Amino acid sequence: MSYCWFRLLEQLKRYGAAGVLSYGLLNTVYYVTTFLLVWFHFSPAPGRMGYAAAVERFLKLMAMVWAGSQVTKILRAGGALALAPLVDRGLRWFTVKFNFQSEGKAFATIVGLCFALAALMFVGLTVLWA
Repeated sequence: MSYCWFRLLEQLKRYGAAGVLSYGLLNTVYYVTTFLLVWFHFSPAPGRMGYAAAVERFLKLMAMVWAGSQVTKILRAGGALALAPLVDRGLRWFTVKFNFQSEGKAFATIVGLCFALAALMFVGLTVLWA
């Protein structure tokens, strides 16, 4: 299994920033979607549980989501490899459309948006349920 994982990573590296971005986008989709499913469907919680309990719940659920991510890692890497050409075109389009000086700056902006979306959702839910 680890050989397959490293082989997929080597193939993703050939796409450069687009390969990394493709894997990162799939990770963002995985973590946000899985967290929302677990939070609302598999392990629903009552509202107004207090900040300490909400943070404890967040940490427990995030540990479960992370454990699940280890099981799906090869699938996400394969999906990222399949999507890398599309992400490469999308990154070039995003760079031109928003007048970035380089693809590296556009890449950093997209990565920042992914982190901001995930953080806003994670913190927002935790605070709303506190």
